[in-house]
Amino acid sequence: MKTKSNVQNLSKDEIDDFLSKNRAGVLSLTDGTSPYGLPFAYFYGDGTIYLTISLKGRKKKYIENNNNVCFTVFHIPDDFGKPGKTSWTSVICEGVLETIKEPDELKKAVRIGEKHMGMPEVSLENLLQMILKDPENSNFWKINLSSLGGRGVENEKIEFED
Repeated sequence: MKTKSNVQNLSKDEIDDFLSKNRAGVLSLTDGTSPYGLPFAYFYGDGTIYLTISLKGRKKKYIENNNNVCFTVFHIPDDFGKPGKTSWTSVICEGVLETIKEPDELKKAVRIGEKHMGMPEVSLENLLQMILKDPENSNFWKINLSSLGGRGVENEKIEFED
């Protein structure tokens, strides 16, 4: 049996818009044997996903062992599942997780974070100055994206064929 649906691939502009409007996703890690997914707030700008990560416990071991990651952002409207309401959107990003230690790059990341969260510029200036005192121990990270793709649908329709 074959199925046909009205799910569509998102364009690069639609992916950028979607990532810019959302604020939470799931970071998926692996140690080479076991997967590990963690919910994270993120910010996005200039084609880069930024995270703040405190390296402790299981997450630290996984990242130290393998910094290849997958980051998934999705949206399902509150009315999903009601009659005729089956819309959804998702973006899956793959890349390499890298800590940000360079002062200019840290400044850029903080400014992008302020913009993404709708804050006036320099709202996080105190945080930035604290980080710049010891950038080697920064908890700011970025995903150097190697691939990203997105799909979505307005009121999904699935047809079954023989």
